[in-house]
Amino acid sequence: MDVITYRVTATREGDWWSLVAEDVQGREVASQARRLDQADAVIREAIALVLDVDVDGFEVDISPDLTQVEVSDETLEALDLRRALAELSDQAHRRTPAAVTELRGAGLTVRDVAQLLGVTPSRVSQIEKQATLANSA
Repeated sequence: MDVITYRVTATREGDWWSLVAEDVQGREVASQARRLDQADAVIREAIALVLDVDVDGFEVDISPDLTQVEVSDETLEALDLRRALAELSDQAHRRTPAAVTELRGAGLTVRDVAQLLGVTPSRVSQIEKQATLANSA
């Protein structure tokens, strides 16, 4: 079963973050948080209340909108780069087990694979073991 992800925009308004989730069963759900680290829990609670579901029954993707905050283009670029880096890191994490299997299958040593992937040799061995257990199940 696919988990629904609601897109949330967090806009700084004074001392608060205004949180708006669009298209929650055709409705807009809004809440607010003092700090950005509180936004996930706050908007989850609001969405769950509207949908009458558990707060863990869906995902939220919060995108901060800094158009109301006076920051330089360099700062905005740094934030964009960090978001891109996080996405690339997630992709690399998801693809690493297949890469380990393929590289080891091509005859490379555990240490060579570790060097290529930027992980420890023990992590390569751990990934191999997990793949073996998953294939035998």
